[in-house]
Amino acid sequence: MTTPTNGGQDRENAVKRSLADFPTSRMLKLIVGNCLLPFFRGRAEQVAAAPFGKPWNALDRLLRSGLYSEAFRKKDHRRLRAFLSNYWGEEAKNFHDGWKDRFERMFLKHDVEVIDALEEEMKGLAFERLYEIGCSGGQVLEYLAERLASLQRLTGIDLGEDQIAANRKQYENSKMVFEVADATQWIPKHASSNSVFVTNGGVFEYFLQEELETLFKFFADQRKPAAVALIETIGIDHNLEREKDSLIYGREMSFSHNYPHLLEQAGFTIKHQSERVGFEVDGGGRWIRVLAMV
Repeated sequence: MTTPTNGGQDRENAVKRSLADFPTSRMLKLIVGNCLLPFFRGRAEQVAAAPFGKPWNALDRLLRSGLYSEAFRKKDHRRLRAFLSNYWGEEAKNFHDGWKDRFERMFLKHDVEVIDALEEEMKGLAFERLYEIGCSGGQVLEYLAERLASLQRLTGIDLGEDQIAANRKQYENSKMVFEVADATQWIPKHASSNSVFVTNGGVFEYFLQEELETLFKFFADQRKPAAVALIETIGIDHNLEREKDSLIYGREMSFSHNYPHLLEQAGFTIKHQSERVGFEVDGGGRWIRVLAMV
């Protein structure tokens, strides 16, 4: 367990067990928005249909906070998941355009060790394909295509249509393809055995626990041999030894998953596991790097 040590940043990146766990300004918005919901229920449902799809006014943004508060209090993880998916479907390209240096600043300098472990484990094995779930701007996929030269096809999957369109124009490597899709639906239909599944920079935090359980079990039961290499962010105070279930955490109210437990539960063997705290690297947070194989 990592113990919080950095004041406000720790509080922002901690597990949210009650409204009191949010920073004061965010907590007030959640409370006020929740109080407004009974008076503007019809308008709130319009916001709920596309919470990040329009330039909502101040009242609508408060109602959006109220919807988040309602889902949080009711532990309605599916609704929170829908809000997160809408955000990334609308804002993925804008986000990644503003953080293009993450590939070098975070992945290459601090997290590539999980790829080192993957490359070592792949020696003598006939892995043919790689799927990056949440491929963003494609830099990691391009890096993997060059480094893991034995792979025949590498597919990048992302929710952002604009981002995928930009990737298709940018990359000329014939091994690389890009798909606009929700991985929970696309992977079971299209992924093959002898494959590596990769995430980087926090992707599975937007998936439900039951979605990951289903996905990992699918890999283990129907697509083995398979490898999962992930670089994910988790709650700074999520005790992985005691807290096996996923928890709401962070500014986005995404999900802190116990990845080692979920993978082992599905039948994987953990080959590499390490963590870092990213205050100097990315402004805060706790990152876990896991390689698992079956």
